[in-house]
Amino acid sequence: MPRYSILADKKFDYILSKTGNAILRYRPEEAVCVIDSITAGKTAQEVLGYGGNVPVVDSLEASLKYSPDTLLIAIAPPGGRLPDSWREIICLSMSKGLNIVSGLHTFLSDDEEFSSLAKKNQVIITDLRRPPSPLPFSKGSWRWRKIPVLLTVGSDCDTGKMTTAWEIKQLLEEQGKKVAFIGTGQTGILLGGRGVAVDAVVSDFVAGCIEYEIDKVGNEFDLIIVEGQGSLNHMAYSGVTLGLIHGTMPDMLIMCHEPDRELDTIDHPIPSLSEILDIHLKLLAPFKKTVYAGISLLTGQVNAQEAQLSVERIEKNEGIPTTDVIRFGGDKIVSQVFSYLKSHEI
Repeated sequence: MPRYSILADKKFDYILSKTGNAILRYRPEEAVCVIDSITAGKTAQEVLGYGGNVPVVDSLEASLKYSPDTLLIAIAPPGGRLPDSWREIICLSMSKGLNIVSGLHTFLSDDEEFSSLAKKNQVIITDLRRPPSPLPFSKGSWRWRKIPVLLTVGSDCDTGKMTTAWEIKQLLEEQGKKVAFIGTGQTGILLGGRGVAVDAVVSDFVAGCIEYEIDKVGNEFDLIIVEGQGSLNHMAYSGVTLGLIHGTMPDMLIMCHEPDRELDTIDHPIPSLSEILDIHLKLLAPFKKTVYAGISLLTGQVNAQEAQLSVERIEKNEGIPTTDVIRFGGDKIVSQVFSYLKSHEI
C-alpha cells in the first residue's frame, strides 16, 4: 500500500485538487498528509468534509515526519501543466527517495531534470495520463460483447462523473455483483488500477482505446462501469466525450448534473437537462438502444432541503430515478441497474 504525501499547495479545495481528493475520500488509509501552505494545521476532514484526520502541512519538509514513500500530484488543471512553483518540491521529493505519481498532461518522466533525478535516487515517476503505444483503432467489438457496459456522462465538466461511477461500483459490489471499473482520467485510473486517459489520446484513436480497455476485461464480471469525461454540450471538451461514447457503446447511462449551474466551465449557457438527456440517446440510436439508469446530482453547494427539492423536481420532470449519490445514496440507481441486468440475462 502506498503512503501518499498529497501535493496540493494553494489549490486544496473540493474541485481544484480532485485527484488527491479521490484518495482522501475513498482510500484515506493511503494518505499520510496533504501539502498546502494555506490550510496547514487543519485536517482533510476540516477542509473537504471527508478524509478524516489526515493532516495538512505547509511544506514537503514538514510532510517527511509522516514517512511518505510517494508524492502524489493532487491537481488536474485546465491544460494539465505543472505549476512552476512545484518543480522545486518535486525535485526535493525525489532527493528524499519519494516516488512521484502525476496525472498532468505534462509527462514528468519526459523532463530531463526529473528523469535524471529519478535515476540518481532510484525512484519511479508514474505518469497516469501517458497513453498506450501503439494506439489501438476501433473494431466495433461492442456488436458481440457479452457484458453490459454503463457509462457516466455529464451536463458539464466537474459534475461528479468519476465519483458517481465509483460510488455505484461500490454499492453494486456490496450487493454481490462483480463490477469492473475502467478509468478514463488520471483519478479513475489511480483508483481502479486500469484504464486510459482519453484526453491524452490522438482523437482518431479515442474510441479504439476505450474499446480495447473494455475488451481486456475478463468474462467473470457482471457489469463494466466506465468513467465519463467532459460533456457533449461543452465546446472545449465535447470531442473526448463523443469518442468515449462511441468507444463504449454503453447499454446504460447515468447523467451527472448540477441543478443550479447555469453556465459551463467556460461560461457558456448550459442547455436544458431534457435536451441534454435526449441528445445522448439520439447519438447512440443509429447503433443500439441505450437506457438511463439514473440521474446523479451534484448538490454540495446547497442545503439538504434544497437538494431534496431538486431531486424530486428533476425525477418528476424527466421520469428517471434521481439522487445525489453522496448526499442521499445511490440505491435508486442501483435498483435500476439490477433490473436491467436481470432483464438482459443470457
